[in-house]
Amino acid sequence: MTGSAILTSLKINRHVYDITERDRFMDNGCCVQLITQSLEKAEWGRRPSPVLSKRAVKQIGAFSRVEVPHKYGEHVSVFTLQNKES
Repeated sequence: MTGSAILTSLKINRHVYDITERDRFMDNGCCVQLITQSLEKAEWGRRPSPVLSKRAVKQIGAFSRVEVPHKYGEHVSVFTLQNKES
């Protein structure tokens, strides 16, 4: 992705994702998913959103969450990451 500096890199399954401020995550209370990138194998013409491990969730905890408007329902949180200094 161009235009945004890389905040961190997350290893999810066998893939490494470079996370920027433009990436969006979804937290439904059960798991956290990266919804803007996917290197997973496509099934039925769609790529599944990668689910973050506990280690990856702890790693993104070092950043502040910025809530983003969404249409997934009231019990779901969609957010981006920012450096805590910002």
